[in-house]
Amino acid sequence: WSGSRPIPRSMLAVLSATSLAPSRSRSVTVLSATSLAPSRSRSVTVQSSPWPERPGGGRLHSWLAATIDDESAQDVGHCGLEILSCGPDGLLGGGERWPYIRPRAILSGTLTVSPKYRRQGVAQRLLTEAERKARWLGVDEMLLMVNQKNAAALKLYTKLGYAPKPVLAEHGGQVCMSKHLYYPTVHNQRSMLPLRRLEVTAA
Repeated sequence: WSGSRPIPRSMLAVLSATSLAPSRSRSVTVLSATSLAPSRSRSVTVQSSPWPERPGGGRLHSWLAATIDDESAQDVGHCGLEILSCGPDGLLGGGERWPYIRPRAILSGTLTVSPKYRRQGVAQRLLTEAERKARWLGVDEMLLMVNQKNAAALKLYTKLGYAPKPVLAEHGGQVCMSKHLYYPTVHNQRSMLPLRRLEVTAA
């Protein structure tokens, strides 16, 4: 058309460069429905049963097992409890300890939690259930042994009201910790009330 204005050469250069430039490819991450779905939380139940292989041979005892509350009954954690006549330092010897020896609850089974369910309150729930069982069995003090180098366990037990005893050679590199189960502490009061449902998610 004679009335049209000529396109400047500079504009032609821009148009040609744009039209000839290859389109830049971009990667797109497609999220599947599975990756977007939240992890399903499941409730945990702690069951008590007799403990045939208790190390101290105590007449009163209990094996506490935390399991997923569904048809799988997957093991989440466990610990063992028995009542033994011992001193406040957890030792059974006589001599000068004799006046102080009386029945005490001993958390003598290692408190263990499955790695994928840790840091979700399972260990605390097991210990609370062990304390409740000890009260039911008629004792007022709980003792446990923990490795001196296990900082995480020492921190947890201290948080829950356990106090360390003086370290003795007989303890073999472990710390004896104790707790009176009827002192009016916050944790004791909570452990005597109905416990809320514990929900966990596999890591």
